[in-house]
Amino acid sequence: MFILRPPLWQRVMPTVALLALSLISAGAGADRGGWLWPVSFALATVGLVGVGRSLALRIEARPEELVLVNWFHTVHLPWAQVARCGFDTDGLWVRRDDGREVRASCFQHGRVAFDFARVPAKTAAARLEQIRKQRRQRR
Repeated sequence: MFILRPPLWQRVMPTVALLALSLISAGAGADRGGWLWPVSFALATVGLVGVGRSLALRIEARPEELVLVNWFHTVHLPWAQVARCGFDTDGLWVRRDDGREVRASCFQHGRVAFDFARVPAKTAAARLEQIRKQRRQRR
């Protein structure tokens, strides 16, 4: 099994932002009290769940399938359904044999990202395409 993750600095950024949101929310609720306490507790909980999920984002190239662990769901694609893996201005994508595309959340960066932030997605897409071709040759 081969696991692809963004570099550490790209994984730490959303984690720190979500932790800060959680701490600020909890602090504001504890300071103000009243109706703000349950709301801030809920926001802090969502932030902490987001921290855990941001650290779990990855792509697994297993012998029998490709697994994309995204923010809200995990996609399992047998290699026979993977037509191509690639990269564009929004990040890494996997095209199914029926033409639909699945985006990998761990390598999304948006259209306004700096070029150095796009390099990990471009490298991961090239590596996934290489693995896909190897898997197709074995069939």
